[in-house]
Amino acid sequence: MSILIKNIILGGRKRDIFVKGNKIEKIASGIDKKAEEKFDGKGEKAVLPGLINCHCHSAMTLFRGYADDISLKEWLEKKIWPLESKLKADDIYWGTKLASLEMLKTGTTFFNDMYWYPEAQIEAVKEMGIRAKIGLTMFDFLPAGSKENIEKLYEKLKDEIPETVELAISPHSIYTVSRKNLIWAKNFSQKNKLLLHIHLSETEKEVRDCLKKRKMRPVEYLDKIGFLGRNTVLAHSIYLSDKEIRILEKRKCSVIYNPCSNMKLASGIFPYQEFKKAGVNICLGTDGPASNNSLDMFEEMKFASLLQKINKKKATAAPAPEIFKAATKNGAKAMNLNSGEIKEGKLADLILVDLNQISLKPGHDLISGLVYSASGNCVSDTVCNGIVLMRSGRVEGEEKILKETEKRAKKLISIKN
Repeated sequence: MSILIKNIILGGRKRDIFVKGNKIEKIASGIDKKAEEKFDGKGEKAVLPGLINCHCHSAMTLFRGYADDISLKEWLEKKIWPLESKLKADDIYWGTKLASLEMLKTGTTFFNDMYWYPEAQIEAVKEMGIRAKIGLTMFDFLPAGSKENIEKLYEKLKDEIPETVELAISPHSIYTVSRKNLIWAKNFSQKNKLLLHIHLSETEKEVRDCLKKRKMRPVEYLDKIGFLGRNTVLAHSIYLSDKEIRILEKRKCSVIYNPCSNMKLASGIFPYQEFKKAGVNICLGTDGPASNNSLDMFEEMKFASLLQKINKKKATAAPAPEIFKAATKNGAKAMNLNSGEIKEGKLADLILVDLNQISLKPGHDLISGLVYSASGNCVSDTVCNGIVLMRSGRVEGEEKILKETEKRAKKLISIKN
């Protein structure tokens, strides 16, 4: 596949971009090459790196709006976990397709997922063309989350996954996975060069329970058992001490900021300034569509900045360029992706934004407009791995996905008891 994008705004001026295979081959003015796909931005569209959603539970699209406005504990134990026990592989497949559709239409070209039935997820991701890391989820209380099952799944799937998919090891949390299994997860991820993805310090209760049980805080506990490393990404990471933050910097871990979910579940406020000062890599994620409830990373960027400003009562906190970087370049670093920027040699994971959108006028500063004014509706076209997945706002097969997922979601709710 080859793509020629003409007259597109990049860095404030008109440029041409030529994509060959799955990489950006050339960026210049006046490129004259034959291509299978052509776009003409006419100076009215900008090109951006596809957004990177570093923490998601994609198939929970099926639960969107089902159990809102309750506490995290009640939400999980009385609503979500009982409903999840009814899920089948086909439900996961369709829920993941709906999530992928929403992300593609709102400018996200990669997501890092933690959920069940990875085979179904992989099939959905393959068909949608989006890029993803699919977590093999560990959870001590379910057979599907055992280390034996994880090892079996990895051996089964590792040679069958498509080019756009990588596997990760995803222990759910320190309170659902034992010390022995956390150590196993770390060793297995190192041996197979896999990402290690875990929820951490999402609530004050989690921290209190860890102190009571282990006489140390969650990060200190994970560090003591050798869990932390460059391949470790920690979702939420709200209630951390200065000492814990220094440990994460020392171990070169990445943290994932999930502002909308954290606000909706009243979990707390991510210590952005403290992580930034320590030099920890900060990424952005939506969390699941049942606890956000959107997968629109433009919305996530706005809340990510504004929440920090009001928290610190400081208008200069978390400025737009930093937050945009968290949603692109920083995410690529954490996920070990050759993307996050529009440069020659980078993966052709990119989006075109319509600069004629009302929210982007009069256009004093594009990045500021994208973070504070725009929504995912500003994205007109999406390219992932060098393949055009959305053109002029349309994704192939979207009507069928919407119809099927609505039917399945309503059926699940009807049989929850």
